[in-house]
Amino acid sequence: MEYNFNFKGKSVLITGAASGIGLEAAKAYLSCGADVYMSDYNEEAVTEKARELFLQYSDSVVVAVAADNTKEEDIEKIASAVKENTGRIDILVNNAGMSHSAYSINESRADWGKVIDLNLTSQFFMSQKIANEFMIPAKSGKIINTCSLGGILGIPSAAAYSASKGGVMQITKSLSCEWARFGITVNAVCPGFVETPLIKNEMANEKWMAYMTKRTPMRRLAKPEDVAGAMLFFASDMASYITGTSLVIDGGFSAGS
Repeated sequence: MEYNFNFKGKSVLITGAASGIGLEAAKAYLSCGADVYMSDYNEEAVTEKARELFLQYSDSVVVAVAADNTKEEDIEKIASAVKENTGRIDILVNNAGMSHSAYSINESRADWGKVIDLNLTSQFFMSQKIANEFMIPAKSGKIINTCSLGGILGIPSAAAYSASKGGVMQITKSLSCEWARFGITVNAVCPGFVETPLIKNEMANEKWMAYMTKRTPMRRLAKPEDVAGAMLFFASDMASYITGTSLVIDGGFSAGS
């Protein structure tokens, strides 16, 4: 896919950037001229991907930061890396997250907390840090949160995941109301089922794939670039009057039965 936006001179921070949607978003912003900070807990993977992308987009700054977004000290580490390089973040893509499946009668408190901490709490505190350090002083910024179809529809065996993503939709609305006066927009993308490593086990199941293909009006799963395109739009000047919105990207899955 060709991405026809201009982000020259802009700095973008993408969490969960070593694979899947986050990696595609990094490619997309770089192809449009942006400088990109790639954060991920997998140090080896994010360092290698950042190296590969820098070779392809050598006119841009590409910085890999190994970080666990659930840890306050690692969020500080990301902010320090920005200060040592471009010194600005214009666009934050809160993409780091995890899937989790468990029957509610068997859900453990530890697993529940792990999902909520990464999928919801870390997005809030990353947004808080980047807004305070870079966006509010600049009176400008774009925050794009990664939500999910699971934040809209009830999904069996996914109470923690659905709760976390529903929470992302609500903090998106709350932060958009609070930070609009600082020139910051806050929006969310809500992908359906996307061809990423997160659902590799499901994709290997022929019956599951046949059902999902038939159940989705567009007769396919989403690709990472389908989501990356929406992330670019929310970060562009064309979306300057859009805030507090969650955009569903599901090929029509939630439109019917």
